[in-house]
Amino acid sequence: MRKLLCLLCVISFLVTGLCTGCNSNTGDGSDSSSAETEAANKGDTIHHEFKTFVYSDFYREIYDEDVEETFRAYCEAVCKGETEFECKSRDFMIITHLRMLASEYMPIAFTYANITNIDSDHIGHIDYGMSSEEFMTKLEEFENKVTQILDETCKAGYSEAENAIAIYDYFAKNFKYTTFTSSYVVIMEENGVCQDFASAYDFLLGQVGIDGIICTSMLNMQNPHAWSLLKIDGKLYHADPTFALSNPGTLKYFGFTDEERYSLDNYSESPLLYGFRNFEDKEGKFKAQDDRFIDLTDSLNYELDLDNSQIKYVSVKTGEDKVFTVETES
Repeated sequence: MRKLLCLLCVISFLVTGLCTGCNSNTGDGSDSSSAETEAANKGDTIHHEFKTFVYSDFYREIYDEDVEETFRAYCEAVCKGETEFECKSRDFMIITHLRMLASEYMPIAFTYANITNIDSDHIGHIDYGMSSEEFMTKLEEFENKVTQILDETCKAGYSEAENAIAIYDYFAKNFKYTTFTSSYVVIMEENGVCQDFASAYDFLLGQVGIDGIICTSMLNMQNPHAWSLLKIDGKLYHADPTFALSNPGTLKYFGFTDEERYSLDNYSESPLLYGFRNFEDKEGKFKAQDDRFIDLTDSLNYELDLDNSQIKYVSVKTGEDKVFTVETES
């Protein structure tokens, strides 16, 4: 049945010219939502389709187009349970690049779809370590878990900011800090460490059309830490899903600037590094300077009312009840 569905999707692609993939749905930062149905009222539950390809404009600043297209081919092959894909990139480290990208944008591929080699005809070969049927079952379970999270958090009519906050809130309330795992384990078993949480957050953001990339620096001048840099309404902000777990009553670690990242928790002012390639932004393209969420650094005991674009909280400084309005900026 699943092979038949995939075939129908390919036929649909040929007829309509839409994106390829098992469900004809990809996510490259250009779509604002992965919802397959429209609801009449803001806040209504909608069903989200699983995007077979998630990528980010951040990585378009780091990698060339051939790497992106090779990653697309790899993801689409994985979502069909295929063992070969076309490798357009001639980068001698392409397997490493694909593995790093998969950790952030296709977690199940990172865990199960091992690229054994790229042959002389520029064909990549995948070993799943199990039968095709077994892998497709795991893929279906993963897709269902992802769409379950999105259906629960990202409702009809939500803005980019509201979706990003809703997913962040889900991390705070459901995930646990344990030991190093992977972004796949974070989503399926709801536990991991900082780089796992950041990667899983970026992947879920990508599923609803929001750009995210892992960012790293030194905590307390000596311990490496990872979180996410995301783009909301065209502007850049930091969000730390790991600290959401240890600070579940505050949104202090959502939507903050570079300056706040350096000042919070005694971060060193060494350059922030982006992606698993540890890209250093020497041209300043990844700077997060907009302070639209700065009031949330004073939040405690927050309650989300995103259907009305509001966050209710208690001010840490004054003890007063306050309301933050989540506005959409052009």
